[in-house]
Amino acid sequence: MSALLTSPCPYPRAAPRARPLNRRSIPARALPETERVGMVPEYGDPLFDAKTLEMFASGAECVADVEQSRVLWDHGYDVLDVRDGHEIDFFGDFPNPPPGTIGGVFETIVVSGPNKVRAIPIVQTTGYRFDSEAGGKVFANKTRNRGFEEAVVAAFPNKDDAKIIVSCSDGRQRAVAALEALEQLGYKNLVLLKGGFNLYNRHWTKKLGRRLPNGTFRANNMAPGDVQGYGHMPEMNNANDAIEFGPWKDATDWKTALGCASASEERCEASFA
Repeated sequence: MSALLTSPCPYPRAAPRARPLNRRSIPARALPETERVGMVPEYGDPLFDAKTLEMFASGAECVADVEQSRVLWDHGYDVLDVRDGHEIDFFGDFPNPPPGTIGGVFETIVVSGPNKVRAIPIVQTTGYRFDSEAGGKVFANKTRNRGFEEAVVAAFPNKDDAKIIVSCSDGRQRAVAALEALEQLGYKNLVLLKGGFNLYNRHWTKKLGRRLPNGTFRANNMAPGDVQGYGHMPEMNNANDAIEFGPWKDATDWKTALGCASASEERCEASFA
């Protein structure tokens, strides 16, 4: 699994490989888990969008952060959410605005709709409930979903043309295991979402407008790519869309259910801290 974090990516791309970009040509950006806010290249900037598309199309990159993933979202990539159903019910669906959502300074239609996100758990549980020994809520009876591969093939039948961004809660244990499974199935265009649902949902509202790192909403109508709320106070219109801004790494251990022995634990711990 550690091979997924190297560049170039370990699996071939359907598109012809181009000369990889010099990574130094893309300025360093603030990571979404930091508290820094500044003028940084991001989704909606034409140069940033073009460089992102070239890097992922060429196979030079296969791990996308929250800004790069939005570029891919708008250019044919769908999301495979491999979290458990009880987890989705409690923590929320992957952001996917209704079709026809308007956003951005140029009034762009945001790519959206019910088929942009497919929820297929790679690990299933019987519930998320309080456990006296753990002193809090835990996922009960975690087991590997034996029908995962079959369900993925049904959702993405064209393995050569499908473009898939894989996400779990934090982009670590389950997402990496799912990527390996999809690679073995023969899928070509695979991307790992860095930070998974936790960072993506922390960074984007349900309508895919940006949040600031402190949990507030960006009310800048000139921000490239932003999807704004309605009226003059988008923060108020998005008030019910707020989430708890705690640690982004998932504390749940999913390795046993994924069949990871202690000797190979590091293979299931793709960390991007």
